Amino acid sequence: MPIVRVDVPDGYPRNVLLALKRSVEDAVARTWAKDHIYVAIHPMIAAPGDRTAIVTVDLRPGRGEEERRASALYRELLAALRSSIGTEPDRFVLLIREFQERCFVVDGGKRLPPLEDLTPSLEEPA
Repeated sequence: MPIVRVDVPDGYPRNVLLALKRSVEDAVARTWAKDHIYVAIHPMIAAPGDRTAIVTVDLRPGRGEEERRASALYRELLAALRSSIGTEPDRFVLLIREFQERCFVVDGGKRLPPLEDLTPSLEEPA
C-alpha cells in the first residue's frame, strides 16, 4: 500500500503527467506492492529548463529485500522520468519512508491486506 508523491517542475501538459502517473504505478507494482497503490503527481516551482524530480514513497516495512526493491524502483522511476520529462540521475531524488500499519486507515477503517498478498517477487535486472 505505497503512497507515492512525485514532484516535477510545473508546466507539463496533463497527458504527460497522466502517462508518468501510470508509469509510476506500474513501477511500484513490479517492485513493492501489486495493489493498493496511491500516486499523486504535483507540479513544483522550478527555473525554466529544470528537470528535477523528487519522489517520496511511504509504505509499511517488512517485505524483505528492501535494498533491492529500492534500487529496482529507482531504476524504473528514472527511466519513466527520463522518457517523460527528461530527468537525469543528478536531478532525481527518491526517498522511501516506512510507517507502521496502525498509521494508515483505508476503506472505512479496514485493515490492509497482509504484505505477503501484496508483495511482488523481484525480477533480475536486465
